[in-house]
Order: sequence, then structure tokens, then C-alpha cells
Amino acid sequence: MLAAAAALAPAATAGESAHFAVKGDWGWGGADQAAVTRRMCREHRRRALDFVLTTGDNFYRPDGRATESNWGRPEACLRRARVPWRAAWGNHDLGGTATAEVLGARRRWYRFRAGPATVVVLDGSHPDDPAQLRFLRRALAGASGTVSIVAFHQPAYTAGLHRGGSEQQRRWAPLFRRHRVALVLQGHNHHYERIRRGGVTYITTGGGGSPVYPCVRPLTRGLLRCLAVHHFLVVTATAGAVNVRAVGVRGRTIERVRITAQS
Repeated sequence: MLAAAAALAPAATAGESAHFAVKGDWGWGGADQAAVTRRMCREHRRRALDFVLTTGDNFYRPDGRATESNWGRPEACLRRARVPWRAAWGNHDLGGTATAEVLGARRRWYRFRAGPATVVVLDGSHPDDPAQLRFLRRALAGASGTVSIVAFHQPAYTAGLHRGGSEQQRRWAPLFRRHRVALVLQGHNHHYERIRRGGVTYITTGGGGSPVYPCVRPLTRGLLRCLAVHHFLVVTATAGAVNVRAVGVRGRTIERVRITAQS
């Protein structure tokens, strides 16, 4: 495994806003991954990113392990810029330890403060774990007074090839509604989509470099947008709102979303 040269402990931002990027299903090692990362670095030069948050499947081929082809070369500009990482674990990451050792996610579920936001990262591969459910309840209850953002890999609601997880819907979604989570970030399906369910915005961002998937269930309840496209997100969270911009590899804005924080 490569040395974790960029795996600095991601520092929580302390200002009036948190400005960060999000990508998922990215560690494929091909030209599309490199193109997404180059565009992310341009965004970083324009306005510094506090950190990069992932929605999992960080290291493919071989699963879970960082190599020159899926980490060293394609992520070189982010590593040189020393942008910190926060990562969710995906199913492909379970075959190795790079998500822990390279990206610093030594726990499968955790939370951190980013300016006015509380970010809760979950393990979508084990949504039925009772310890994780207890953690989620505490984390969301303790996030009162901040904007809540949740990230995990396998989606709760989606129009993609991989269906939404029944356990995520049954165990997690009611807590998202109850605690007025502003934004849920998901991966696993290799596309961009936005769904609104129960007053909560769910965005699937799985277009970070792996081959894209089609949107196969256009009648999914709450579906507002679904595109098979490589991309990443730029997120700015303030005390009153979360602003999301989905950016394609050529810099085109795919969609802008403003989510007003609920008190």
C-alpha cells in the first residue's frame, strides 16, 4: 500500500461556513477519475476546500487497497494541495484497509463538526447494526443547533441499478425526518440524482470515476433529477442553508440546489 502522504487528520472548520467537495465511487484508476480530480483541484484553487468527503467505494481494483493507479497518480493534485479527507466505507473498500490508513476513516461510523454543520458518516454495509443505530440517534440528537448532513454508501432511496436499502429506509430515514437532517449524501449507484422524501433531500453522488450507471426507475417517488454523468459536488454549509453544486468534468454546473436548514 502507498504511504498515506495526504492522510492528514481532517480538521473541522471553525468559521461561519464549511466549504467542501464530495465524490463517490471514484477509485477506479481510469481517465474519468483523473478528470474529476483535476476539476476538483481547479475548484480548490478558486476557493480552498476545507476537506473532501467521500460516499464510499474509494478503492477498486484491487478492492480496498490504494495503488499508484487508483490513488497515487489520479489524486496527485489533491495530495499535493494537502486537502484533508473524510470518507465513508463502501462495499469495495472492505477488502483492504486503505480507507482507514490512507483516508483516515479508522471507524466505520463517526461524526465531526464542520463550521455550522454536523456531519455524520455511517456504514451502509451494516445498516442493521444496533450499535450503529444507537450512535446515529445520539449523533443527531447532539447536533441540535447545527445543520445536519449525513453520508453513507448504499442508498436509502434511489432510481438507480442498485435498489434502495430497506434497512436504511426502516431504521435511518425516520431519524433523518425527526431530526430535520438537511442533506443525505449517498453513493453505490454511479450517477447523480436528487430525491426529496419526507422533507429530506437525498443526493446520490457516485460519478467520481467508475463507469456510470443508467437511471432505471424514473417513477421513483420523490425523484427530481437523475443523470448518468461523471461529477462531484461542491457543498457550502452555513447556519441557515446548505448550497450544493454538482460539477461535471468540463466544469459545467449540472445542478444547483439550495436547502434551507430546518430549525
